[in-house]
Amino acid sequence: MVTVPKLQRKLLRDLLAAKAQFAAVILIIIFGIATFVGTYESYQNLYLSYESTYERLSMADYWITVDYLPVRATREMSEIPGVQAQGRIVGDVTIDLELETGERVAGRVVSLPAGTHPEINDVRVESGGYLSSGTRREVLLEKDFAEYHRLEPGALLTIKKGDSKARFQIAGIVTSPEYLWVSKSAQEPMPSPRTFGVLFMSQSQVEQLFGMNGLVNEVNLILDDDIENGAALEAVSRILRTYGVKRMTSKDEPASISTKKTDIVQGVRTAYMIEREDQPSHALLKQDLDGFQQMSVLFPMLFLSLAALAIYVLLNRVVESQRVQIGLMRALGYSRLQVLWHYMGFALVVGIIGSVIGAVLGHAMAAALTREYIGYLRIPYVVLQPQWAVVLIGMFIGTMVPLAAGLLPAWATSRIRPAEAMRPPAPPAGHRTLIEILLPFVPRLPSMVKLPLRNIFRNTRRTLFMATGVASAVAMILVSMSFVDMMDWLIETQFEQIQNYDARVIFQGVGGMATANRIEHLQGIEEAEAILEMPYRLKHGEQVADTAIMGLEPGSSMYNLLTPEGSPAAVAVDGVLLPLPLRDKLGVEPGDELYLEPLVGSVGETQKQVTGIVNEPMGGRAYMPLEEAQDLLRLPGAATGVLLQFEGQPSAELLKRIYNLPEVASIEFAGEFRRLVDETMGFFWAFIGVMLTMSFGLGIAIIFNGVTINVLERRREIAIMRAIGMSNRQLTAIITLENLAIAVLGIIIGLPAGYHIANYFMAQTSTEMMSMVATIYPRSYIIAAMCALIILLVSQLPAIKRVTTMNLSTVTKDWSE
Repeated sequence: MVTVPKLQRKLLRDLLAAKAQFAAVILIIIFGIATFVGTYESYQNLYLSYESTYERLSMADYWITVDYLPVRATREMSEIPGVQAQGRIVGDVTIDLELETGERVAGRVVSLPAGTHPEINDVRVESGGYLSSGTRREVLLEKDFAEYHRLEPGALLTIKKGDSKARFQIAGIVTSPEYLWVSKSAQEPMPSPRTFGVLFMSQSQVEQLFGMNGLVNEVNLILDDDIENGAALEAVSRILRTYGVKRMTSKDEPASISTKKTDIVQGVRTAYMIEREDQPSHALLKQDLDGFQQMSVLFPMLFLSLAALAIYVLLNRVVESQRVQIGLMRALGYSRLQVLWHYMGFALVVGIIGSVIGAVLGHAMAAALTREYIGYLRIPYVVLQPQWAVVLIGMFIGTMVPLAAGLLPAWATSRIRPAEAMRPPAPPAGHRTLIEILLPFVPRLPSMVKLPLRNIFRNTRRTLFMATGVASAVAMILVSMSFVDMMDWLIETQFEQIQNYDARVIFQGVGGMATANRIEHLQGIEEAEAILEMPYRLKHGEQVADTAIMGLEPGSSMYNLLTPEGSPAAVAVDGVLLPLPLRDKLGVEPGDELYLEPLVGSVGETQKQVTGIVNEPMGGRAYMPLEEAQDLLRLPGAATGVLLQFEGQPSAELLKRIYNLPEVASIEFAGEFRRLVDETMGFFWAFIGVMLTMSFGLGIAIIFNGVTINVLERRREIAIMRAIGMSNRQLTAIITLENLAIAVLGIIIGLPAGYHIANYFMAQTSTEMMSMVATIYPRSYIIAAMCALIILLVSQLPAIKRVTTMNLSTVTKDWSE
């Protein structure tokens, strides 16, 4: 009786005999597992880094905003069991940078206790020091703003509020958990550090600046884990009511205005509450991180699906080529189970080698990805620790995928009867192929053309296997290219089609259209349009979204809204236009009613009909006519900014004259915002670059495997053609024509498959801030198809060389046996 170790030696010999094909499958598994382990372990480290930062800097669980509230109210809230409360003042100012242009930028002031760090929403000092005790005029600057303007501790900064100005010394540069992603609001998620900065001052200085002695306008809450949040928040609400705040609204409040019209008339004071999940910086970071998590799963699963297909095809070919050996093994006494495990061994070896190498590479890649991402966002507290669970899961998946793919052909092998297996399979009965039936002139074609066509249709199973491999490679390359095209489309649509302005002037709060008219008449201004933008909460049933409503002049030439089909859209009377992300989040369609609740003040609550949907890749505002927005807020002639088009390059004198207008807070240049977007997408481009590289590598491995097997398994057939006098050049031409024809079939299948996969990926990774639409330019289809053809032509060369130089007597002798 033959012992089992001899089967292991046979397994090793077979693996070495087809080492190129098995190495290609191993490479696919390595790519898939390395991508999964690297990206998902990086995601875990990023999540832990965020949570560590929030915990160490005591980020709040809830933010309650009100017009004013005595400081003692927060002390009463802290007496509620399980509740820690902190009051502070948050307000907007103008930062006068005193440059030659007279540039001013918008600033946000947040109060902190002097001399000691706050218990909630602390800051980390990156350079310099914390606010000293006493009455010195000091500020702390948020890190991004300070670095952009090259401001350092010890420098002086002029702060303007209303008609008063004061100079403050920069005590330190800090990072805040509320501004890891510097977001002005849910309505302006990506302000440029050139035009917006966050400053931290002592409580006494802020009280003096805003005239709020003994008062606060924001309460931060942290709730213990072991208390019931609803009861604690109700106790907070009761305290607010004792101080005249009759209503506290949040996203969970139902969309109804039946009782609120009376509130507006009576001037009831309202507090607005958001929880950590909806805090702008946290929400945007979470969206970004969730998208990264989706990508870290979707791409590896696609890679591993291709690995499963490759191992299935490879083992099928191995089984077909070893039918006689299988019969001998069964005749020599091997059981079905032993034969089954022998052929499962191919999948097991491939899976173990690929998953171990992939897991090691992925683990090393995770640290680099985490550092790159965190370096971009500059998270203050970085957690880099091995995520062994992810590594083990990756190794398990990398082993199980090929085992599952190899089970079917291995099971079929064990079922073959010995006598049947030892007989070479009977040649198929001669008949006209499908191509000859459809095209009767095929038999009259030259042999160089006729033979490849017949071969394609003679063995449809082999043809489909190879075509599927080519289609997989094409789809993989196209999916990766689609992300490049999507970003090109997104930037082009947003900055060249929708935003047709050179700059946006931002007012200090609500200004007037008169200022817009004054700006329009300045020399060097080609056109100016007033806009009115106010923060709003939109509700539809149980769905809620915090956004803004922008009032536009009908027929605006500087803000061109587009429908999802790409045609122009216009603001409509007595209705709102919604972008695609808001439509999807709220679950509305044109004709549905929306409840609109202002997030500042109590004037402007109403219901409006959704009159249309617009496709705005970046941003999530709702739109209505300017005059209607003014009427809604009971502010006729109001504006919060102006869109500008310059006559050429704006002069320093022109910019200075705009800055000197009393209502102007800052000027945001469109080019500056575009550069900010490009910088923001830096990590995305790095990730897509890795995916593109791996996709091309996978394409090479898949096509090489399919082509090589397709040629080598026909070596006897090719030997006969050589024996009857066909030259190597003729054989090469026939094989190449056949492979090219199958590749064309694979490309025809792979291109639409790639589009649908890309469409699914985009749907999974879209966020409220960025609408991801599957956009694939013709160039990408051409690149994917041409890459597949080039890879195929190069991949077939080793196999062709092998079959055209093999010893004919050896091949025919093997066949006769």
